[in-house]
Amino acid sequence: MDRKVLMGIVLGVAGAALVAPKVAALLSQREEEDTWQKMDERESVDANQDEAEQGLTQLDSSHRAEWQANGFPQTHAERERLERESVEQYKGKDI
Repeated sequence: MDRKVLMGIVLGVAGAALVAPKVAALLSQREEEDTWQKMDERESVDANQDEAEQGLTQLDSSHRAEWQANGFPQTHAERERLERESVEQYKGKDI
């Protein structure tokens, strides 16, 4: 085998070995993003048993404890109710 051909093969294999981990990382990152997106589209698994879980997605449900600790509204209905109360509270007042 010619020395140049052998060197080309060696460099090609070495380059592929360097690129392979990067490609694998990108593919796994894409799968991870898809998982989060799917969780944000599916209804919470506890929605049938827990009234507070109704209207939440699986992703929202996983963040619910943190939201409760920080006082964030738990559902769209609660958020809309809080917005209405806020508007009514400051209606006609110069803020």
